Amino acid sequence: MNTEVLRQFLENKLAWSLLLLVVVLVFRYLLASLFRRSSWQRQDIRRRVHMVHNFANLAIVIGLFAIWVSELRDFALSIAAFSVAIVIALRDVVACLVGGIYQASMRSFTIGDWVRIGDQFGEVIDNNWLSTTLLEIDPHGLGNGYTGTTLYVPNNVFFTQPVKNLNFMRRYIEHKFSIVRESKGKNPFDIKPFITERVLEHCESFKEVAERYCKLIESRMGVDLAGTEPKIKVSTSELGHDVLTITLFCPREDASEIEQKVTEDYYRFWYGDADQSLESSAGIKAGAKAG
Repeated sequence: MNTEVLRQFLENKLAWSLLLLVVVLVFRYLLASLFRRSSWQRQDIRRRVHMVHNFANLAIVIGLFAIWVSELRDFALSIAAFSVAIVIALRDVVACLVGGIYQASMRSFTIGDWVRIGDQFGEVIDNNWLSTTLLEIDPHGLGNGYTGTTLYVPNNVFFTQPVKNLNFMRRYIEHKFSIVRESKGKNPFDIKPFITERVLEHCESFKEVAERYCKLIESRMGVDLAGTEPKIKVSTSELGHDVLTITLFCPREDASEIEQKVTEDYYRFWYGDADQSLESSAGIKAGAKAG
């Protein structure tokens, strides 16, 4: 009797399938819990948990396929007349699967990286065989810039959209902003020495770190950046207004504050303590000529 029960159990594919699911899911839960209780950094824990989930899912797929291969073969033969329709229906799934394999082989990004996929910009928090999950970041915002929106991007977009890895720019960015002022008949270049001095003063606290980080990016990416020195340009708009454009290489979280300080300096020069600002500007020009 026991032998007959054992034989029926061994031949019961449904029982084997349930046993496979229970074993793999329990193993995945235990291993993920062990990683979450470890002392590793948050991104390392998330990366390892992500790997455990992917390998567990792959083991389930392979195991179920091995258990049901004979039935699947018979089923495939029975629906040979509908094979074309099935391929058309599953083409998006297949494209996502191939896109996931393509991304994994290219290693264009990993968990925790900041990426831009087409028009979507965010931090990668999960990546499986079919989709990539991003925590959306406002590309025009500063600081952390998280919008609180989670994006689920199908992997087939890797064949149609460019993928940009922005991980090196998550600490320091090249921040560019412009200040527009109606022309009052004064020479707009009078303010350039004053603003240059103020910008250098605002950037003094992180100048050395910015230079080292800029060199790190150049060596890692094999490109030559424009450097860390602030760039100030005076131009005019289509309406004839004066435009002062400032470009800074600065910490992302400080960019907005520095922009506000420079804007305040700009308007204080023209509308605040004008005499003191003009004297300061004249002193800078005299010093430059003397040098």
